[in-house]
Formats: sequence, structure tokens, C-alpha cells
Amino acid sequence: MNNAYVIGALRTPIVRAGKEYARISADQLIAPVLSALVERAGIAPHDVDHVFLGNAAGPGGNIARVATLASTLPSSVGATSLDAQCASGLEAISAGARMIRCGEADIVIAGGVESVTTAPWRVEKQASALTPPRMYSRAGFTPEPDADPDMGVAAENIATRFKVSRERQDAFALQSHRRAVAAKYSGLFDDELLPVNTPTGPISEDTCPRLSLDARKLAALKPAFMSNGSVTAGNSCPINDGAAAVLMVGEKVMNALNPPFALRYLATASGACDPEILGMAAVPAYQKLTRLLQDTEPADARLIEFNEAFAVQALACLDALGIDPAMANRDGGALALGHPYGASGAILTTRLFWQAQKQGLEGQRAYALMAAAGGTGSAIAFESVVSQA
Repeated sequence: MNNAYVIGALRTPIVRAGKEYARISADQLIAPVLSALVERAGIAPHDVDHVFLGNAAGPGGNIARVATLASTLPSSVGATSLDAQCASGLEAISAGARMIRCGEADIVIAGGVESVTTAPWRVEKQASALTPPRMYSRAGFTPEPDADPDMGVAAENIATRFKVSRERQDAFALQSHRRAVAAKYSGLFDDELLPVNTPTGPISEDTCPRLSLDARKLAALKPAFMSNGSVTAGNSCPINDGAAAVLMVGEKVMNALNPPFALRYLATASGACDPEILGMAAVPAYQKLTRLLQDTEPADARLIEFNEAFAVQALACLDALGIDPAMANRDGGALALGHPYGASGAILTTRLFWQAQKQGLEGQRAYALMAAAGGTGSAIAFESVVSQA
């Protein structure tokens, strides 16, 4: 088998939608990341075989191709866009790894991007010219007449069904912010961040982690989606813009470059659940992945990044999997850093790459878990490779 290796990973700082990246389109946000990955690896741009990019809320078309053309990669490099909603970035990385494994490519860049700020408005086409147009915010995720709850309502469904208290949700959100703030100010994110040039100056750090957040402020927030609910703006992720990508190579390129560190791709698994509790779909995905790998290693020995769309969702999934919530997202998660939908899976992988590299352990297992709209989930596994040179 031609193994696939992640030898580079970069992301932009994550910012709130409508703020610092308000004038930067999705393709312009991710293009410098593509360019920087090949430059830093010392790879000739024309040697890249393909680009896979995930995107969820954008303009449609083939945003991966537009971004590739906006980068330093030549027009001869093919590109494919994927939309698996929040799992888009993770599925893009899986697609790239499989392409290399099949022997159809030697060098692939894969990741995701989201610019909620510049995404076009959506207007429903009416049956009659006399009927006024109707704006809508998202596509349907289930067929009619099945239930298709909005994300916040689905999170409340999880809180009720799995009995996750408001207190636990707030405590988990506070932990995420404290970890992200500590990582940010200790420089743990520095190596993975590529500053973004904006009309008002460069953005070089994540803007959402809140140093001033405390338990009292979280407890004072009112429910955001149901009047008698427990999901608030404080224990939910913000709406964000951001981008991330990884550089993957096959055995031949890996041996030629001999990088000091890499993540070897092991496998990806998908899972699905009732769309009314869509955030739980990461559970069957992770369970299937561990069965595929015949992995019996204790979860606490792994690096685990779980996308925190909502505190209740993360807690319910980790509880179901028997994973101590304290062991996941060791430098904070999306509750603090943000969740730029189509990019989030690639952000998780970027985080794993740099966390594992800093640990420097041969054979360290690293997992990323996602749940997405409609009740689908994705999980990916890697293993660290440390050069002996």
C-alpha cells in the first residue's frame, strides 16, 4: 500500500463573521495557505497533483479550483470541492489521502474554507412570477416531511434526551476558553497560523477566545433557542470565517524529503444517526473507525480533537464513547476558537499535526471527530512518524 503522510499543516486565524475578513472572499482566504504549504515544504508548485477543499455555506461552483488559480499553483493542477457541511474539511482530507493510497497521486493539498461573511444570499425560486421571493438561510437536510431541526434545536434535543445539564455545558465551555486562551498566549498556535492580510492590517491571531469569561457571565446568559432550554450563546460556538489545509505526500516523496515529522494516515469512517439529534453522529463514526483499526488503546492515550459546535453535543458524544471530556481538545475547541463550517475538519487535523509534533512520540495515535447537518458523522485517524535522521 502507498501510505499517505501529512507533512505540513497551516490555518488562518479564526475570526467572527462580519469582522476582520469581511472583504475577503473564500478563495482569497484559502489561496495563501495553499501557496505557503508548498513553499515551506520545498515542493515545486507544478508537482502538486490535486487540491481538495471543503466548503459548506459558499457560492457553489468549484471553489477549490478558484482558490487553486488564486494561489501560486499553476493552472495545470486539478481541484475538487466537497460539501459535507461541517464535515467538509475532514472529508476533503480523507479524499486526498485515499487518492495517494490508490497510487493516483504523489502530492495532494486538502482542507477547507468558510467565509460566511461573503457567502451569497439564498433566494427560493417561486412557482409564480407574481409570488415574492423568499430568503432562506440553509438547504434542507432531510426529505419532507421528516423533521429537519435547526442546529440549536437539535442541540436542545440532545440535552433533553441525554440529560446533559446547563451547569455541565457552561463548565465545558469555560474550559474550552481557558485552554484556548492559555494556548494562545503561550505561543502554542504560532507555528500553525498563517497571518491574513486585510485592508486594515494583518490578522495574526484568533480573535474569539475570551480571557474575561467566567462562570458567572455564562450562568447569566438566557437560552438562545428554546425559552426553557439550556443551550445559550455562551455554550454554543460563534459564527466564523477561516481556512485550513494540509500537505499530503506518498511514500516516494516522503522518502525523498525525509521530513522531521509526519502524520501517517490510517483510516476514515463515516456514521449516521437520527437527524433530530444530528450532533451525535460522531459516535457511530468513531466506533466504526476503532473497529476498522482494531484499536484497543485507551482513549486517554490518544490525541483527540472533537468539533465543539455545542457544549452539549460534545459532552453527550464523549460520554457515549467513554472518553473523559478533559482529554479532548487539549488547547481548546470551537466553543472558544470558532467553527468556520467547511474548514473545521481541516482545522482539527492541523491542530493534531502540531500537537503530535510537539509531543514528538513515534506511533502516537491522533483522531479527529465531526458531526454534520442531517445526522452524518466523520472520524479520521493518524499515527505520528518521527524521523530518525
